Amino acid sequence: MIYDKYLEFNSYSSVIMDIKNFAEASEFLEKILISDIKISPILIDKQVILYGAGSLGKMAKNFFDYLNIPFLYFVDKNSDLLKSDADWSGINIIHPDKVKEEDKKNCLLIVCIVTTQLITLRDELKADGWEDIAFFYDVCEAYSDRYPLTNGWFLNKPSDDELDDIKKVFSALDDVSRMHYLQFLAWRRLRIELLLKDIQIINNRYFIPEITNILHENEVFVDCGAHNGSVTKKFVEVTNRKYNKIYAIEADKDNFAALEDNLRNIPNCTTIKCALGAKEGEEKFYQGFDYASKVNKFGNETVKITKLDSLNIPATFIKMHLEGGELSSLAGALNTIKKYRPILAVTIYHNPDGVFKIPLYLMGCAQKYRYYMRLDSWGGTGAVFYAIPEERYKREVS
Repeated sequence: MIYDKYLEFNSYSSVIMDIKNFAEASEFLEKILISDIKISPILIDKQVILYGAGSLGKMAKNFFDYLNIPFLYFVDKNSDLLKSDADWSGINIIHPDKVKEEDKKNCLLIVCIVTTQLITLRDELKADGWEDIAFFYDVCEAYSDRYPLTNGWFLNKPSDDELDDIKKVFSALDDVSRMHYLQFLAWRRLRIELLLKDIQIINNRYFIPEITNILHENEVFVDCGAHNGSVTKKFVEVTNRKYNKIYAIEADKDNFAALEDNLRNIPNCTTIKCALGAKEGEEKFYQGFDYASKVNKFGNETVKITKLDSLNIPATFIKMHLEGGELSSLAGALNTIKKYRPILAVTIYHNPDGVFKIPLYLMGCAQKYRYYMRLDSWGGTGAVFYAIPEERYKREVS
């Protein structure tokens, strides 16, 4: 089969494929998972230049500043526009055309972008003379014991039991979801970027058409890991401000302050400051890390842990983005899920739990649901697993 040569020899490659049926998809899935290729995090051993001054670039800057790892400058095609951005005050950002040739030869260029095809971008940068290129999440994983940012970019070869579990998830998905799942696993396992016919990276992470088409005016939306409120505000937008109630839950005190400020004019919206988990108590928490703040045993503060069940919210739609804490938080929401049968949209890309443990947990506790999976950015990032109760479709038809 044509797939063999790619999977045996070409990690960090881009592959254009047209998978025609379930049998072909299943065969490719197994070849991805049983490959002996091993991908490892990248330690910095030379001067660093960062490419891409967007949202991920800002996260990368915070990462390097916190670890006291110096970088020379940022490279971005929009360098002139970014000079007026207060977030980049004091940071040297230059246009690609103005980079010195000796820097391209001697420095490590770290790509801080996931909004475009990564292998294509890398090849363009190589053609422009850059000799040593790495992707940011390949680098930050090497320092995960010192900084909480991680995106689950490394998936080891699964055991036989794990392989069976992944196949169960794969079989439960619809055709489009299976292709997104293949893209997700191919990158995480082998750094192969699959370019699949008629399969597009989405741009509306929690509000795919399968969800927005069935929303009604009595929704009770629970935003778990609400950060600064951007997802809550998007929910208000997609419902045309017609809903019953919103609960926005956030643990980081800095994020929570921004959340309260951003949602102060949103009607019927309650903000709750706590972290979610499988049981009540207190745990260590990485406070002050913006998007990367999370419950972790190495955290710099202690935070209150609450089960979602304890909040007694009659949820009809739950979104969870908890930087790796999704599985334990789902366990603490089991009664809510079984009693109220909400729509669920859960991120699955922060650690290995998302590959099969989170989907299988939802498939076990949210039965008579339809299951979907989508990517909203490249490199296996922005992956969300969705569970939608069958009766919501029946309601729409009736």
